[in-house]
Amino acid sequence: MDASIRLGKIFGIPLGINYSWLVVFVLVIFLMSSNFQDMFPRWSTESRWAVAVLTTVLFFLSVLLHELSHSLVALAWGIPVKGITLFIFGGVSQLGHDARRPLTEFLVTVVGPLTSLALALLLWLAWELVGGYNSYLNAVLFTLFAINLSLGVFNMLPGFPLDGGRVLRACIWGATGNYWLATRLALHAGQAIGATMAGGGILWAVTGNFQAVWLALVGGFLLYVATVNYRQEAVRQSLRSHQVQEALSGIWHPLPGHLPALSHEALMALFVTGYTGLLVDGPPYGVVTGRQLTYVNQLSLQTATLAELMTPLSDFPSIEAEAPVFDALEQMEESGSQVIALVKDGRPIGLLNRVEVLELIRNSRRRR
Repeated sequence: MDASIRLGKIFGIPLGINYSWLVVFVLVIFLMSSNFQDMFPRWSTESRWAVAVLTTVLFFLSVLLHELSHSLVALAWGIPVKGITLFIFGGVSQLGHDARRPLTEFLVTVVGPLTSLALALLLWLAWELVGGYNSYLNAVLFTLFAINLSLGVFNMLPGFPLDGGRVLRACIWGATGNYWLATRLALHAGQAIGATMAGGGILWAVTGNFQAVWLALVGGFLLYVATVNYRQEAVRQSLRSHQVQEALSGIWHPLPGHLPALSHEALMALFVTGYTGLLVDGPPYGVVTGRQLTYVNQLSLQTATLAELMTPLSDFPSIEAEAPVFDALEQMEESGSQVIALVKDGRPIGLLNRVEVLELIRNSRRRR
């Protein structure tokens, strides 16, 4: 959300508007106003613009509800949510990490289109009941019904990164147990849909329908995102054969908790491990990071033992030593920590900082 205007939080989830969205907001108002002029020629100019602005605001609130449903289900299934951002082509929920199981991905994904379709149904019922009593209300309700219906149906197209593509991936993943195969097929489907939309939109625009340029732009965007995601997933797949312990450097020996923090043994161990931190023997096992030692009051540090300073291993970001390297990076981003503990057979065997993890990833890419 770096290039965004922050709006606050809802259910603890940060909300933002990307600057590109402001352009679309104005464009949609103009398109709405133009459509209302054709549909309701007797409306005054002021009324037409006022209804166009109101309808556009409610349209983007519908997009927000769509994304919010994704985020709330993700939170319910233990996936952290960094924020929701509205941008030029709609909205995006920024999840802390991908779903770990196909069922989780299916539920988190399918709820978005279902929310849009449920809104469309409610708006259609409202339009049927009260829309005929007022032309302004009629225009707002029917337009929002059509938009949410289109949003729900369009997002269920079976191509990544659309919701339908993620649902397709979840289904193939669940049926085959092969995440990479499912991802590859969903991404190729997304590329095909994007290319078809882009090509069809261009041809349609050439034949005289200028508004079809929007279809071509959306198709081009889908093609681009699907292609970028394919490359990223290919790199991630190649790195699944690399275990996070390959990035471990230095010689790690847990130190007794009764040692003073400034003892010769502790300072030498800290030097050998590049000042990343120290492992404290147990049970309970613990971690003292170099950062902790830097910020501890110097008077306290003279007498403090490692056991008094340590963070218990159970409360410290940790990962199994045999886990894929990308899992470590995801955990570090999720926890906001620059250091992660590697664990084997329930015991810490070393500490990794973010630079070491990224270096392993870079070296793996060079060898490809």
